[in-house]
Amino acid sequence: MTLEEARQILGLSADENPTEHFEEFTAARNRIADLVRTAPNETIALRYQDGLVEFERALAALREEMEKEDPEVAKRREWMTAARGSDALAEPVASPAEASPPPPGPAADRERKPSETEELFPEANPRNGARIFSVLLILLAATGGGGALWFKVKEHQKFQLQERLTFLERLGAKMIDARQWPEADLAYAEIEQLKPGANSAKIGRRSIEAGMEEERRQFVGYWSGEAIAAFELGRTDDAANAARKVLEKYPGETEIVELLKRIEQARSTQAREAMVATTSAAILKRRWDEAENRAKELVKAFPGDPEGNVLLTEIRAGREKELRDRNRAHELFSAAKVRDQGQFDRDALEWLREAVALAPEDPDIAALFQKMASYTRTLEVPRDFPTLAEAVAASRDRDRIVIAEGTWDGPVIIDKAITLEGAGRDKTIVEVDAALSAAATFGRHAGGARVSGITFRHRGFDAGPNRFSALLVRGAEITMSDCRVADSAGHGLAVLEAGRMVATRCLFENNGWDGVAVRGPGSRIEFTECESTGNFGHGYDIWDGGSAAIHGSIARDNSGNGILVDTTAENVVLGENDLRGNREYGIVASAAGSGRIHGNRCRENLLGGMAVRFAAARLAFETNVLEKNLGPGLALEQGLDSAAFTSNRADGNEGGKNTVLNADFSSGE
Repeated sequence: MTLEEARQILGLSADENPTEHFEEFTAARNRIADLVRTAPNETIALRYQDGLVEFERALAALREEMEKEDPEVAKRREWMTAARGSDALAEPVASPAEASPPPPGPAADRERKPSETEELFPEANPRNGARIFSVLLILLAATGGGGALWFKVKEHQKFQLQERLTFLERLGAKMIDARQWPEADLAYAEIEQLKPGANSAKIGRRSIEAGMEEERRQFVGYWSGEAIAAFELGRTDDAANAARKVLEKYPGETEIVELLKRIEQARSTQAREAMVATTSAAILKRRWDEAENRAKELVKAFPGDPEGNVLLTEIRAGREKELRDRNRAHELFSAAKVRDQGQFDRDALEWLREAVALAPEDPDIAALFQKMASYTRTLEVPRDFPTLAEAVAASRDRDRIVIAEGTWDGPVIIDKAITLEGAGRDKTIVEVDAALSAAATFGRHAGGARVSGITFRHRGFDAGPNRFSALLVRGAEITMSDCRVADSAGHGLAVLEAGRMVATRCLFENNGWDGVAVRGPGSRIEFTECESTGNFGHGYDIWDGGSAAIHGSIARDNSGNGILVDTTAENVVLGENDLRGNREYGIVASAAGSGRIHGNRCRENLLGGMAVRFAAARLAFETNVLEKNLGPGLALEQGLDSAAFTSNRADGNEGGKNTVLNADFSSGE
């Protein structure tokens, strides 16, 4: 760049001294640098950068010119050197700034040449003045314009304003698309501030209002639909939760307010129906005192409801009938006792069976029935019958069926108090196709049946939503020992409808859902030295009114929890069990009416050792060991008193989280 081009860029005439304007040049240079940093987009930033480069090149050209030595100074130094001779070679040559003042003449009238410091820091020079013209010229050069400087500055400001308005309009539109209404409103508010009365701001705010209304309609429509659907299916808790979601965000939705009232009324109705159902169940089981108390609770909770008085009348009639049945039972008992000759007597056994049904709590009737039922037969498969199903069909109560080693086709439905004996759980196998049914089902009349030394399993797999268990117990008490239940599409063992299973040394493994599932009021398991492993659900699942007593057993490597307790039942007892390597917790106590969890060892489980929710506070937790889990050793939900858990030991758990208090399980913690 030539000196003339540099002066033109900096706005200097040919005879103007640039040192007077270095302060203004510095301010102009800084202003251009600020424009580069704050440019609204990359394109404009590059344009400003080009201007900054041109400006700095012009300054560099001036500095190079000014650093050239003055001819008069050079001539004077030559004279002095010639006069002093060779000694001058030993003396340092003074710089132009250190030279003595020049002799009078044209050079004496010149301004002192600025030092390097003054050039770099021109603000230190008191002779510098305002030079706004140069700044404006540099800005003009940076934007590549031409013409009058004032109009170019105004044009630049207008361009910046338009750039900002365009950016805000796009930002507002994006925020509307993202349904981020406050952010969108801020964008349009700034547009209104920059350009009052801007049409884009008016349109944007109308779009916000329309978008918020659309969002309201969608939100209300979705959750009200969920509430109505759940309400129609009788899931009143889910319906109420969905309705409340709407009212929390839009409290003025009158239709949802009315829907919630209907839901609450339905919940009251459900509570009444539940009380009626429990009272009726107690009547069926001839628990007259319990039934009468529940009926009285119904009358108190729903005064004027005729159902309560109807149930009380039914209870009185039931008591009277029971008295008649007891008398009839004793008549049958007396007749059977006369027939007892130490051998099987079908008629006498049937009389006693009826007597037991009429008076199930009478110990004399039960004892004689057990005695005469022992006069029974032994049926062998395949010696006496080619299939297990045929042997079961031909059997009667108290018969003993012996099954040889091998694999036998199911399904088998047992509704008699018989005994099934296999050659060992690894030798005698009963199986059925997974999509067909359970391999074996024990019905209501199978109470007292016994099973030992057999594997029950499925062939193949059924991934449908309604899967069969490999072994099913419905409404009867069964005793099982040394058996295996495996490879089921659904639960391994399911105990339902007030069924009961007493098991010893049994294995439940590789089942599609829980290893053992106990469900429903009255359903119960009592397990000792059993193992549930490798199941895709929980090892043992006690829920929906079921109960359990599990001692000295193992639950390991299950995809869910080792043991899950989520029930309203009383007397849930878990003692001295080993829960390890499960993908969730060793033990989760979500809810229970009463019971004790003691002496269990929960270790190396993925989510944690043991989790306790507030609804399980009635359980006693004592001397459990919770160690080396990959989550907290002991996690207690909000509201639980940690003092009730002091006898448990938690150590060596991941991250030092041995005990976590006030856990919020509802948020997935």
